[in-house]
Amino acid sequence: METPLRPFRAVRYVPERVGDLALVLGPADDVPTVEQAAALAAQHPLHCLHLEIPDPDGRSFRAAARRFRTWRAEGVLRVDDEPTCTVLLHRFTLDGRSSERLGVFLAASLRPRAGTRLFPHEGTSADLVERRERQLEAVQAHAGAVFAIWAGDGALRQTLAARIEQVRPVWELEREGERYALWTFGSNAASEIAALAAARPLVVADGHHRLEAARRYASRCVPPGASDHPAAWVPVHVVDARDPALLVRPIHRLVRVLPRPWEDFRAHLARHVQIVSAWPRPTPDGVLRASRRLEETSVPRALVVHAHECLEIALPGNADREPDAAIVDRLLLRQICAFEDHRIDRMVEYTPDAAETVLALRSGRAELAILLRPTPLATVLDWAQRGRLLPPKTTYFFPKLPQGIVFYDLADPRTLA
Repeated sequence: METPLRPFRAVRYVPERVGDLALVLGPADDVPTVEQAAALAAQHPLHCLHLEIPDPDGRSFRAAARRFRTWRAEGVLRVDDEPTCTVLLHRFTLDGRSSERLGVFLAASLRPRAGTRLFPHEGTSADLVERRERQLEAVQAHAGAVFAIWAGDGALRQTLAARIEQVRPVWELEREGERYALWTFGSNAASEIAALAAARPLVVADGHHRLEAARRYASRCVPPGASDHPAAWVPVHVVDARDPALLVRPIHRLVRVLPRPWEDFRAHLARHVQIVSAWPRPTPDGVLRASRRLEETSVPRALVVHAHECLEIALPGNADREPDAAIVDRLLLRQICAFEDHRIDRMVEYTPDAAETVLALRSGRAELAILLRPTPLATVLDWAQRGRLLPPKTTYFFPKLPQGIVFYDLADPRTLA
């Protein structure tokens, strides 16, 4: 049976050609808009986000394709001599505590019969998938990877930690107070890591659009039976579910305009949910403290924040059966606000930053904020493996995986050889 995960010949920046690697790495591919990506790419001629910028027509990626091939030809990028596993350590600080997350880059088969158990947990936007597919077809390379969670027991992290303990990293860098270190392993070590990672299902944390675009592109472009074709695989960055630095943060809702005055909305809300507590004229510090308390509770709760009042509400339902985000989207947005799906896209913004919700209310950018608890990782894994998709913008896996650490070449026949 074809292996579902395998090492590949990674393409990486050459530090001697680039200088400070921190200046050419990009944010995760689901973070910037096209305009934001263009602004970041303009800061350095070798920035990885140049590969994400469409031509002036807004559709083609001819300039991005030429740039990638030029980088390879001129030695800005270098390909591994053999298929490898690339291990990444990411050290960061959150709430004053230092954490270290370990993950490994591998290639995952896109062939349905290959046995790859790669489960999405959220749906995708047709427009974003179509744009990503056009980019893949033109550039013939991934500058990022699908971020996937290994539904295991800690063995993968222990194995990676043991492997890097006595070996110097290929490179290290610091960026915005965070530290990255990278190791590569070939031959038997790479095969053993890939086999261990293939022993458990993988649940997509980030990169749903990249995965769906890669599947569509493979269905069109990979000849039947060509299981070693690079486009029949997609790069994944695999992190153990038991990694203590794997964090799932909530994504809060910002309603731009309420469908009725606050007093009417509050009365309508009180007919559908229990108001646990309320206080007038909420301050930024008070909302942030309430948000932290909310994250510690074990029962379905949410904060509904308006300029005049802050309400803590009890959500109906069972958090084990339906995540808070699903209840809020169904009950508050669709039923109480009476937003249809196409209006939700126009009337609701999303942010993982509780402080930003307060700023949005004070500036008038939003009229209402709904702050949520984090969705437990166990719930994400369970729903995904049962084939159930969470609502869009339910989870914010932190920290994000930057682009540009590893490139995967779809046009090089040696990528998997």
